[in-house]
Amino acid sequence: MTTNHPAATPLLAVDGLHMRFGSQVLFDALSFSFNSGAVALVGGNGTGKSTLIALLCGMTAAQAGTIRVGGHDLAARPHRAKAELAYVPDESVAYGFMTGAQFLAMVDALRGRRDAAGAADLIDGFGLAPHAGKRFDAMSLGTRKKFMLVGGLMSQSPVTLMDEPTNGIDADAKGFLIDLIRQQSARRLFLFSTHDQELIGQTGAGLLRLGQPGH
Repeated sequence: MTTNHPAATPLLAVDGLHMRFGSQVLFDALSFSFNSGAVALVGGNGTGKSTLIALLCGMTAAQAGTIRVGGHDLAARPHRAKAELAYVPDESVAYGFMTGAQFLAMVDALRGRRDAAGAADLIDGFGLAPHAGKRFDAMSLGTRKKFMLVGGLMSQSPVTLMDEPTNGIDADAKGFLIDLIRQQSARRLFLFSTHDQELIGQTGAGLLRLGQPGH
């Protein structure tokens, strides 16, 4: 599956990806490439959506095939490839004792960047200003998820991978996320797993289907 953008080097390219768990084959010679835009990763439960995102961000190693981010081989040049991407998990990865502000500062430090200073618009847009000093173990699930979104989106990385980004968030936050994707998809790739048809429709996302013949 390939986008129609003319750029010589895709932002994200997968070739011959293979992954199996025991007798279950999730991916067999899965190949696709994308440049800027929005892409929804869809498929039934158990078709490997979360596994594919884990592979694309380098959390799990592929059994066969190559993944290139911004032209950099994720296996051979992981630091260069990962510098081109950001990841938003479905569930919180913050320690319970951390405040929202501390989590964002930690994410920024791990990237070796200074993106946290530019996160103010995201914090306001997701309605997080009142929660910046709150500990994660005192936050609602939706508030935790919105901090995960800010942590991923504040980097301005060319490739942003999101696992079920609208799970648990309120309507206003969802609307802000949709607007952001629409505004920035001309220069960034947003690839997200989702069951949310409104998110797909309002962002104009293309579809990458798993669990179909040939995948």
